[in-house]
Amino acid sequence: MRRPFPLRGRARVLAPLAAGVTSISLIAAGCGGSDTSTGSTASSVAGFVPASAPLYMDVSTEVDGAQWKQIDALGALFPAYPQLKAEMEKEINSGSTRFDADVKPLLGGRAAMAVLKFPEGTQAKDAASDPVKAAEGGEFVAIIDLLDGKDADAEALLKKEADGAPTQVDGVNIYKQSGSGDSYAAVVDGAVLMSDTEANLKTVIDAHRAGGSSVLTGSDRFTEALSKLPGDTFAQFYMDIGTVAKQQAAQASQLGATSLANIEDARMAGSVTAEPEGVRIKGVMMGSPDTAKEFNPTLDEKVPSDAVFFADVSDLDSQVTDAVTKVMAELTDEQRSQAQAFVGQVEPMLGVSLDDIRSLVRDETAVIATKGAPAPGIVVASKVGDGTKAQATLDALRERSPLLLQSLMGSSGKMPAWTPVNLEGGVKGWNLPLSPTGGVTYGVEGSLAMLGSTPAAIRAVQRPSQPLSQLDEYTKAIADAPDKVTGLMWLNVSEAVRLGEAAGAFKSDPEALANLRPVKSVVGWGTGGDEPTFEIFTHVAK
Repeated sequence: MRRPFPLRGRARVLAPLAAGVTSISLIAAGCGGSDTSTGSTASSVAGFVPASAPLYMDVSTEVDGAQWKQIDALGALFPAYPQLKAEMEKEINSGSTRFDADVKPLLGGRAAMAVLKFPEGTQAKDAASDPVKAAEGGEFVAIIDLLDGKDADAEALLKKEADGAPTQVDGVNIYKQSGSGDSYAAVVDGAVLMSDTEANLKTVIDAHRAGGSSVLTGSDRFTEALSKLPGDTFAQFYMDIGTVAKQQAAQASQLGATSLANIEDARMAGSVTAEPEGVRIKGVMMGSPDTAKEFNPTLDEKVPSDAVFFADVSDLDSQVTDAVTKVMAELTDEQRSQAQAFVGQVEPMLGVSLDDIRSLVRDETAVIATKGAPAPGIVVASKVGDGTKAQATLDALRERSPLLLQSLMGSSGKMPAWTPVNLEGGVKGWNLPLSPTGGVTYGVEGSLAMLGSTPAAIRAVQRPSQPLSQLDEYTKAIADAPDKVTGLMWLNVSEAVRLGEAAGAFKSDPEALANLRPVKSVVGWGTGGDEPTFEIFTHVAK
């Protein structure tokens, strides 16, 4: 079986056991409840990973278990799944080794991949947002759990595919895999270890033999984070953000002392679970308290049920202020002085104070994309403490906008004019047409201030014929959400696909359209406090 284990960058490993496991994992990833009790524990494969490893991911290898069966059931809803599955089965059985006969009988519970070290220059924020991309060029190791008593059988498979006789590292046979470039594998204490260098294998072997706090299973940072996850998952991951940040600070000192202090103990853990109606991701952040304000979402009552997108947050004023404060703290005295001078010039241009503007987003604020053609309408709706004051602030901005537009468009540009427009409930709004399909419209109704792209979009938010809060699919999706969150998001994938189809986005790729149709919606939310959490559910159905 001469197929590379699909690790990124230079760390591409070939071994028959790995090819079988990860090929099936790719099928699952291409597709898109079970027990959701909390309290996940570290798999035995984590006992080979040094405690200093910044990234760890593992996946179930119980291919006849409930999670794999659920993944297979979800995958069957996608037209491309049968072909993808057939191609993967062909690949994992392309050599002399057969997955069902030779590999499957050896597999234990989990297979894992760990990044021992990110490449130099890796930014902590990049590692957290896209760890796979950030890890390219780093040092990897893969570990596959074996059933009890199967070490000799596994080593026989490695020997069968080996390029020559093995070398020995600390008394362990290391096999260079035939036709794979730099790829090495070994069997140690009930697991197959793989990497692109013998040095990496020695690192994990030494860590495993040392045991205790030398490996992830003996790290309170790791085990505590995993204990916050569901107990039965398809896959789970762990990111030690603080370790990456410290590495970055030591290499280039691009991370200020203030920022490092905020995240040096930060780590994140998450899980992926297949459920009868979709895939659920749950995660927790530890060591980095979230200062975002929790609130009880209510603006879903103003979102049309056929809206394309809805995002709800609160206290944007404080969040933006905190972010600016952190940035200002990292500036030099000269840079800080220049920034303050710029702020001093902004208020006279706007005709209102920045505090008046911030008051518009001090409470709950939602961004809504309403159904529309040829493009959806966009509305920002905010609860305000004083509707009269909000109206005055928006009116003042309207009166100053010609000067602002003039400075942006130049003296020769033709200035559009604001015109009054009637909104729902007798509300008088104002509209600035900037293009044939939209512009800027605003209005205030009671304690709700609305800024949108068209009058029709605002009217749809004022009086939705059916609010999202009454849509069955939505209410089921958020049934387990806590009463208070730091943010809430809803994406109507079906409507987004319809818009894309109407715009001709799938004319050259009808297969992509067919494979998007089973994905109906995505909903997500987060919580704050000392241990912020997040949850995302993707609904998949016929």
